[in-house]
Amino acid sequence: MAVTKSNPFRWQRWIWPVLVGTSATGAIVWWGFQQEVIDPITQESATPLDLLRSFQWDGRSLAAVVGLLGCIVLRDLGYMRRLRILTHQQLSWRQTFDSIVLWELASALTPSVVGGSAAAIWILKREGMRWGTSIATVFATALMDELFYLAAVPLMFGLALLSNHPIFPEIPYGLDGIGSSLPLLFGLAYAFIAALTTIILWALVIRPEFTHRKLIEASGWNALRRWKNRLAQWADDLFEASQSLRSQSRHFWGQAFFATCFSWLARFATLNMVFLIFQNSVPHAALIARQLVLWLVLTISPTPGSSGAAELGLPAVTSDLMGTTYIVIVILLWRFSTHFLYLIIGGFVLPRWLLKTRNSASVREPFIAP
Repeated sequence: MAVTKSNPFRWQRWIWPVLVGTSATGAIVWWGFQQEVIDPITQESATPLDLLRSFQWDGRSLAAVVGLLGCIVLRDLGYMRRLRILTHQQLSWRQTFDSIVLWELASALTPSVVGGSAAAIWILKREGMRWGTSIATVFATALMDELFYLAAVPLMFGLALLSNHPIFPEIPYGLDGIGSSLPLLFGLAYAFIAALTTIILWALVIRPEFTHRKLIEASGWNALRRWKNRLAQWADDLFEASQSLRSQSRHFWGQAFFATCFSWLARFATLNMVFLIFQNSVPHAALIARQLVLWLVLTISPTPGSSGAAELGLPAVTSDLMGTTYIVIVILLWRFSTHFLYLIIGGFVLPRWLLKTRNSASVREPFIAP
C-alpha cells in the first residue's frame, strides 16, 4: 500500500475516473433501456421506460424507498462509529463524516483492485494523525472488513440454502464449464482472503515487533535509502499504534466489529430495498449471498469504482433469482446509491475540507491511540 504526501484529490485526477465511470454506466443503462421486456401486469412487450411510466406506487414501494434511504444513512453511521472507536473518539463526528465521505470518494475514483486505502491514510494524516497511526487504523478497518466477509459468507450461504435458493447463479446453456468451476474459483478466492486476513492480523496485532524490525531493515536497503528516515519514523509510529491496538480490550474490538457488521449489512441491504420497490417480495438472505459472490468479483475490477463491471455483474448474478423486468432501473438506483452519491457529496465536502485542514495538519498536535 503506497503512502504519499501528495494530494490524491487534485482536480486533474478526477476527470478520467469520472468520465470512465459515468460513460460505462451511461452506456450500459442506455443499452438496457433500448431492450424489450415483458410487462408483469399486461404480459405484453414493453421497454423499461414504459414500465417506469406505468409503475403504480403502493405502500410497499414507499416503505422500500424509506428503507433505501435508511440503509444509506445507517451504513455511513456505522463507518463513522467504527472510525471514532478506532481513534478513541479523538476525531469528532464531523471529522469522521468528512473522512468517510472522502474515503468513499477515493474508492469511487480509483480501480477497485487498488481501492481507496492509500487516500484514506492521507486523509487521516491530514486530520492530525501520525503516518504510522493512520496506517494502523486503515489496516484495522481492512482487517474487520475481511473478518466480516469471512463470517458472512457461510452464514448467508447457509440461510440461502435453508430457504431453498441456489447460492451461485445459473449459467446459460453452453457455458456449463464455467458454471461447474464457479464454486471452485470462489472457494480459492475465499481462501486467499482468509490467508490475507491472517497475515494482516499477525503483522498488525499478534507480532507487530516483527513487522517493525523488518521495516527498519528495509529502510537500510539501497533502493530505499532516500526514504530511510521517513520509513523508520513510519515503522516506529506503526509499531506504537499496533501496540496500542493489541492492548485494547475485547469490548473495544467487539464494538468496532459490531459497527463493521452494522455498516456492511446496511450496504448489502441497499440492493434489497431497491428490488423491493418493484418486487412484492425479496429473498433477502439469498440476495445478500449473491452480492457476496459479486463483491469478490468487483474487488479485482480495473475500472474506477468497478464501473461497467458492477452494472454487468449485477444482472449476471441476480437475473435467475429476481428476473430482469426492472433490472435496468434497479442498476441505476443501486449505482447511484452506492457510487455516484459519493461523487456528488464528495464534490461538495472536498473543497471546504481541504481549506479547513490546509494548515491544521501541520500545527495540530499529532495524536496516538492512548
